Amino acid sequence: MVIDHGMYYCLNYSVTDPMTIPGTDALTFFTRFISHFCAPLFVFLAGLSAAITEHKYTSTQAFSKSLIIRGLVLILFEFTIVSWSWSFNPLFPMLYAQVIWAIGWGFIILGLLRLIGLYAIFAMGLILVFGHNLFDAVNFEPNTIANTIWSILHQKNVLELPFNFKIRTTYPVAPIVGLMALAYCAGVYYKAKQYSNRVMDYGLILGVSCLVLYTLLRGFNLYGDASIFTISDSYLLTIMSFLNPTKYPLSLQFMLLTVGIGLIMLKLLSKLKSDFSPKFLQVLGKTSMFSYLAHLYLLHAISWLLLPVLGFSFSDMTYGETLVGLPTGYGMSYVATLLFIAVVIGLTAVLANYYLAWKQKNKHSLIAKYI
Repeated sequence: MVIDHGMYYCLNYSVTDPMTIPGTDALTFFTRFISHFCAPLFVFLAGLSAAITEHKYTSTQAFSKSLIIRGLVLILFEFTIVSWSWSFNPLFPMLYAQVIWAIGWGFIILGLLRLIGLYAIFAMGLILVFGHNLFDAVNFEPNTIANTIWSILHQKNVLELPFNFKIRTTYPVAPIVGLMALAYCAGVYYKAKQYSNRVMDYGLILGVSCLVLYTLLRGFNLYGDASIFTISDSYLLTIMSFLNPTKYPLSLQFMLLTVGIGLIMLKLLSKLKSDFSPKFLQVLGKTSMFSYLAHLYLLHAISWLLLPVLGFSFSDMTYGETLVGLPTGYGMSYVATLLFIAVVIGLTAVLANYYLAWKQKNKHSLIAKYI
């Protein structure tokens, strides 16, 4: 089995979205399925952590301002240091508005809504998460202002920019903003109840309820996803179809599945002692932005260095033609890919430990504040 270069970043890209079934082998499908949890849980934990840390600010206005500034910084990061990690080419003609951009918009809107009040945040979260799929069939003429706004809010699209640049709105922001808003409300509730066991039990019940609702919506193709669940002669293909909701943009079904399992895991992980995994998971958590950037640069750099090992020449790189620049046919066996990922995770943890030590000594640095 060969993993193509479009999946080499932790198998986080597939040829289509959702994956084509039949057309994707089971091993690739379920590895890809695991990666699906990254984006929605990034968003959910961002909203949750915003609520948990709000007490550090002297006023609601100061908290809102900090969220808006952080959101703008994240959008800037998306189109600079994040984009460059994927392409190694600052002049690559396609900008990808991915999860960091979407989280940035989430912070900006959350900051504005916080000035209005908690009920406004909760209402907006419910409307966007549960209502945005009502507009899946809405389209606008290309190269119009309406199409540009709609592509940013709801529909994955490619927009023309000046100087022959384009931007692909991989993660439209409406469902992300909604999910972050609900996560913020959950954080407020968790904090108000002092993270009691009963509250964690409520989280578990909510997680199970999300999965039950997902089963009903997906199983009967009722609402909440543009893709259709189909039953085939193969049990495996039927299961794959059931677990294959739309990721771009995050559909209601996609969020119910991933966040539902995430809430269940939150309950299970709450049993861990406060000093668990001090040199690995806790370090990655305390340096989340740094670790995210480090793992992207490591993945790309090591893939580039492996070119001669895999029988390619550095002159075979396709910069300017494909996002990651790796030549056609670049790939490794599945086992080698997993080993590759394990090495990158290990190196990321090592770098994160060094960075955390520096960050603790330079708490007032702008780098420490935003990375």
